[in-house]
Amino acid sequence: MRVGGKLRNGICFNKNKDIVYSLRKYREIEGIKDNALPGVIAQDITSWGEMKQVYRQLKKPEVKEKFSAVILDTIDVAADFCKRYVCAQNDIESLGELGYGQGWTKFKDEFNEVFRGLTQLGYAVFFIGHNKEERLGEGDDAKIRIRPALSNSTQVVVAGLADIYGYAHQKYANEKSVLTVRCSDGSISCGSRFKYLPDEIVPMSYDNLIEKLSEAIDKEAAEHDNEFVTDDKMEAVKVTNYDFDALVNEFNELVGQMMNKNSSYYAPRITEIVEKYLGKNGKVAEANRKQAEFIFLINQDIKETLLKDE
Repeated sequence: MRVGGKLRNGICFNKNKDIVYSLRKYREIEGIKDNALPGVIAQDITSWGEMKQVYRQLKKPEVKEKFSAVILDTIDVAADFCKRYVCAQNDIESLGELGYGQGWTKFKDEFNEVFRGLTQLGYAVFFIGHNKEERLGEGDDAKIRIRPALSNSTQVVVAGLADIYGYAHQKYANEKSVLTVRCSDGSISCGSRFKYLPDEIVPMSYDNLIEKLSEAIDKEAAEHDNEFVTDDKMEAVKVTNYDFDALVNEFNELVGQMMNKNSSYYAPRITEIVEKYLGKNGKVAEANRKQAEFIFLINQDIKETLLKDE
């Protein structure tokens, strides 16, 4: 889909200007050069911690004044980053290690906190992902269904956030793409919360989708009576490396500063922030080097919430 320019991988903020925050893997294996996206400025995100930093920025009134939409490309990578974050936070290798579905619950809560939070802030959120073919049944009765390239559990989380859940494809060679949002025979996993949105958006385009969506909303309401694009290119992505020792020292300095001022006031608030990132009873003193990014986020949270007026 095109929204204010050609998109390949990114989170796009769009109001009177288009700025893309890109969340993606390195793609040298495919020989794809992602350092130039016509019509957008891109900021790469290489971890879920960085996504949370972007989310924090998007809460600021001065940022909300500039942008109205967020496009995440790809959701596959975002979900993977989120899972790694939850695993590191709980010192486990896979979500299943927590047992009784607790890992997936934490993943869902973490994922929803960011993206449902964005919708509550007034942003429109778009997810872009890859697809795969799934074989249903055996022998002559077997059928192929096209679905997102996500695990079943992840798909449930993402689909639960979506008002329109569609599949972009070409029916025939050399023809324009189609966006399928309903499929009567079940061969495509898709759906829509809008009763009168057509089964297919033909041809697929942002403007065409918005037009059909507006018509669908107006029709349902009646039933119940009721500019600028930049050509600047992206810079090469760099993964952030966090200095664990320096971050722990910074945390200790921040805590010491606050405890000397008013220990009874700051102690429970510091604990609340630490447990937000390291889990219940988590302590920075017991964190390992793999959790350096969490210490960074803890320090940022302290400075932006407890020390913001100092």
